[in-house]
Amino acid sequence: MSYNIIIADDHEVIINGLIKMLENDSLPFKFQTANTLSQLNLKLNTSTDLLLLDVNIGEVNSINSISDLRARYPKLKIIIFTSYDSPALRREAAEAGTHAFLTKDASRETLLDTIVKVLDKGINSTLPKFNHSINEPDIQDRFLTEGILSGRQLEILKLVAHGKTSQQIAEALFISKHTVQWHRKNILTKLNLNSAGEMIRYAYEKGLV
Repeated sequence: MSYNIIIADDHEVIINGLIKMLENDSLPFKFQTANTLSQLNLKLNTSTDLLLLDVNIGEVNSINSISDLRARYPKLKIIIFTSYDSPALRREAAEAGTHAFLTKDASRETLLDTIVKVLDKGINSTLPKFNHSINEPDIQDRFLTEGILSGRQLEILKLVAHGKTSQQIAEALFISKHTVQWHRKNILTKLNLNSAGEMIRYAYEKGLV
């Protein structure tokens, strides 16, 4: 029996590296790849056993799509495989229904071991159950304490981190798309960032989402 695996990542070097790592093993894996969420949706079907999913694909937070994927394909196992890591991100992934969470600096042995366990038992050991009141430090909002961003800019940053487009943000906040884009440009400048992907990473690292 072979296992059908889809690797969803928008970096070709990551995809090729993963396939090379896993193909060198005797485990019976068959691979497909996707570098956008729309491409992933076209390739997913009931025969897909496992999805290795990056958090940030095309500057979109892919965690927002997990609950829908689990509803459509109840038997699908999902492992988040990302360069981002924070308690907030792990919690969000767990709540969305992810089976495991690995960072891209994981060893080949850890990757293989996690894949085998998830395929075998759906283990969720890399996603501990979080207690919001115990062993979780108070989040100090850097933006509010230091006054780097305005309240509106903070709202927009959080919505960007949740995968919302400028048009969706505009509709949610009842402002124009042009105003949202202007705020996003100012956020990048104030935080010395270069892209929406960096904004998403920054928000997770600071515990804002």
